[in-house]
Amino acid sequence: MFDRGWLFAAGVLAFAAGCGAEHGSDQPTGVPEGAAGNTLAETPNIVPIGGQGSSIDTGNNGLGGTGSDAAPSTCATVSAAATLIKQPVDIILVLDNSGSMEDELDAVERNINLNFASILQQSGVDYRMILISRHRKDARTESEEASTSICVSSPLSDLASCPAPKPVNSERFFQYSIKVESENSFDRILSTYNAHDSFNLTKVGWSEWLRPGAKKVFLEMTDDNAKLSVDDFVQKLTALVPANFGTAAKPDFVFHSIIGIQQKSPVSDPYAPDEPVQMATCSGGGDTVANAGVGYQELSRRTGGLRFPICEFSSYDTVFRTIASDVVSGSQLACDFDIPTLAGGAPDTRLDLSKVAVAYTQGGAPTPSKFGQAQTLADCQADAFYIANNHIYLCPDTCSVVKADHAAKIEVLFTCESTIIVK
Repeated sequence: MFDRGWLFAAGVLAFAAGCGAEHGSDQPTGVPEGAAGNTLAETPNIVPIGGQGSSIDTGNNGLGGTGSDAAPSTCATVSAAATLIKQPVDIILVLDNSGSMEDELDAVERNINLNFASILQQSGVDYRMILISRHRKDARTESEEASTSICVSSPLSDLASCPAPKPVNSERFFQYSIKVESENSFDRILSTYNAHDSFNLTKVGWSEWLRPGAKKVFLEMTDDNAKLSVDDFVQKLTALVPANFGTAAKPDFVFHSIIGIQQKSPVSDPYAPDEPVQMATCSGGGDTVANAGVGYQELSRRTGGLRFPICEFSSYDTVFRTIASDVVSGSQLACDFDIPTLAGGAPDTRLDLSKVAVAYTQGGAPTPSKFGQAQTLADCQADAFYIANNHIYLCPDTCSVVKADHAAKIEVLFTCESTIIVK
């Protein structure tokens, strides 16, 4: 099930440095998927002080050395604060422009700034919104095309007011203007990924606006169902750039849907990923839907997304706030930290990685608890971490606990005694 635990929103990472007169035992070998191995072959459990990373001024702590094998003769501690940063999020919003979507698109246009973008902005999440839908150039009363198009104004975009001759992108907002029909949303997502748009805002497709390392979140809004099967869509999407979307076997994106699904009580409550596909359709607000959007439902379930009824456009304020909150909670920091650099130490000063400790102070707790060091990822257990590629990783169970504590404080310590867990 999709993990929506809160990250440590304003956590402080403090490092304490000490001595390492003895070389430790075996170098940890557990490396997360895709990580490179440790390059310190000659001294596998000793890391030089220097190079990249946060710089910590040691002052007169006796951490100098006179030779390549020199080690400090006394233990000392220093600390430096580092702000934990949330994972950036790229949100791809796909809106159906078919003739039955007039009321829904009007409700989206009224809520997208007030009840979606503002919540993301206030949360501190580094977000970017990419809209795939036809831009509205005329007043809604002038034509059917205008009534089923969308225009996004400031503060999200750089448009002063709507309607407007063309979209104006901003630091946070990008629009790929194209008509999305009632059954071709999946096809439109794929065909526009690497194709230039009619307003020449991108020459390489909406892929230009995606950021490496950002979490990818889709939000689909339609009163119909997709012709393309979910399996075909996922295979084709993930084949574009696996680094952006994962693989067909393991998709790495979230897909929320506002579709023709039957309402719950209250009507703005979402269906969770572990709830089954619903066949009954919604009604309300004088709206008529074609079907319950079974394909979109299944993709939301597979990827940990939420499902909302499209008929309740008068409740879109609550719907958009709920989705924005889910995006915020899903924007989590990976539980890993760089080995710190000691700015005041000599270039050949070394730290013994077997003596690294991690302390965790639970939000509101007066004292910290200490995590032990597993030798590899395979040796992980609760209340433990491991080191690989000169990088500190919290073990999976430990990571889940810490992420669920939005007021967590983590301290990475270099101590005078080995912290390796002995089984």
